[in-house]
Amino acid sequence: MSLFIEYQQLSVRPFTAEDKQDFVRLVQHPLCMKYSITGILSEQQANDCFDTLLNNKKHKMYAIQCVNSGFVIGCTGLQDCFIDEQIEPSFIIRLLPDFHHHQDLLPTLGLLVKQLLVVYKLSELQTVISQNNQFNMQLMAALNFEKTKEVTCRGIASYLYKIKS
Repeated sequence: MSLFIEYQQLSVRPFTAEDKQDFVRLVQHPLCMKYSITGILSEQQANDCFDTLLNNKKHKMYAIQCVNSGFVIGCTGLQDCFIDEQIEPSFIIRLLPDFHHHQDLLPTLGLLVKQLLVVYKLSELQTVISQNNQFNMQLMAALNFEKTKEVTCRGIASYLYKIKS
């Protein structure tokens, strides 16, 4: 399953093999990965992760891209997540910090969340956010995700957020 969204200056599209270096740059960026449960990935880990994502038949990862420049500013999509219980699928977003306040980010992600719920036939979408990640907590609230409980994800104090379809 695949989707494509364009809202003014941003687009969300499936990653392609040509995007490997952009993906590696994202997951090796210290601020982009600051609150990730995996931390910053080595180049080999990033390459392996990208290859796995491209071949994943269950969930897809998408590039967040500036329409005019073609510059990939982040990645988003669905992945499996395990905390006290299995969260499947879990919505994720990794964004370069210079683009946290891009004027089109919120409307673009709002369209994405709606499409993910429909395309994947989900009754709800969940995400786990580190309690220290103020930006993503504010972003989830702005996208109408509801904070439902405290969880621990790989030793990191976090919150579980949900949005219903």
